[in-house]
Order: sequence, then C-alpha cells, then structure tokens
Amino acid sequence: MASSSEDVGEGKLDLVPMIDCIMLLLLFFILTTKFSTEEKTITSLLPTDKGQAAASASKVEPPQSINICIYPAGMDKGHEPSEYQAQLDAMRAGGANTVIPKAWLRIGSQDPIEINGDKLRQKGGEQINTEVDMIHAYIFKQLEGFEIAGDRKAQNPVIINCFSGLSWKYALVSYDAVRAYEAEKSGKKYTGDPKQFDEAREVDFAPPRIRDYSAKELGEELFEIVHMK
Repeated sequence: MASSSEDVGEGKLDLVPMIDCIMLLLLFFILTTKFSTEEKTITSLLPTDKGQAAASASKVEPPQSINICIYPAGMDKGHEPSEYQAQLDAMRAGGANTVIPKAWLRIGSQDPIEINGDKLRQKGGEQINTEVDMIHAYIFKQLEGFEIAGDRKAQNPVIINCFSGLSWKYALVSYDAVRAYEAEKSGKKYTGDPKQFDEAREVDFAPPRIRDYSAKELGEELFEIVHMK
C-alpha cells in the first residue's frame, strides 16, 4: 500500500471530508425548506365566481390632463425634430436673442389660435386688451368642452406647456385665463389666500424643458409640444 507521503507526491486529494460537508448541507436544506408556500394555501381558501355572478372589477383611472400648448406660429404637425430646429433657426436668423413675433396657442387636439406677441408686450391700450380678450374667449370655450360632473377640485388638471424659447407672457396670460374661467364657474373671486386653491382645479406650468435640452436640441422640445394632445 502506498504511503500518505506518496499520495501527496502524486497529487491525490482526500474527498471524504468534502463529501461529508456536502451531505450535511443537503440534509440541512431538506429539513428547513418549505415545498408548499403559504400563498397557495391562501389561494385555495379564496371564493371563486362559480355559481354566482362575477364581481365587476373597479378600476381607478388617473385624471386626464388638459394640455395648453404654446409654440411658435407656423409649426404644423408631421415633421421631424430636425425640421422644427431648421424652422426655429430661420425665425432666429438675427441671433439666439431674436424675439419670435407670433405664437400659436392650442388646447388638446383643437385648432390653434394665433397670438401677436407685439401686442402683449404693450403696457396698455386697446390692442393688448383685444388680444387678452381673444385668449380668454378661446380658453373659456375649449375648457367648457372638458367639463365633468363634480366640484371644481374634481375637474381634470390643466398643464400649460410653453416653448422655452418664447416669452413667458404667453404662459402667464393663459394661466390668468384659466383662473378667470374657474372663478366664473365657482362663483368665487380669488383673493390670494392659498387655502382657496385647496378647493380649486389644479393648474400647473410644465417644467421648462430648456433644462433637459441644449440650444441645438430645441427641435426635440418643439416636436414634443407640437404633437402633444
């Protein structure tokens, strides 16, 4: 019989201790593992719809947002982001700070109205009043079509999406129009008390997308707003 020193010299290993450890581990897992889960037991005790009318599943759907979209006039749907970028560059031929003179305002999938930015930049007079009245009339008419049963808080929220390359006057005058509509519907004038908004429809501004897009990617932003429903 070969000695242990000869086995070591030939590179042989004693596998008996390893097999013993494997058998102990296997025995441990067999004794501690549950082969039938508690979930199966619970399921077997639940009632079924056999022999009785099946209960109708109730679905809680999130409120549908009403999007007010404001973007440069003349930009129609159906183009790629690069084409919107080219249109924007043409409007800004005088440089990045060139003021875009006109904008389109649209609610949902309705036809847009054109807003003259030059008139909104005036500090007073008949022209700015006429322009603001037109915006109010359009928003009043469109929001009327989205009315649902319930109080003002239950109405679908309004989100104002204004292209980041436009003046925020467009967004602010739209916000004022929505609040004026809500004041007419509720019969309450807003006094500036924050508690009043707890019972009012939710009206928000979409986050400025300029944080997400560089100056060369504004076509992506325009594509998103133009095709928004």
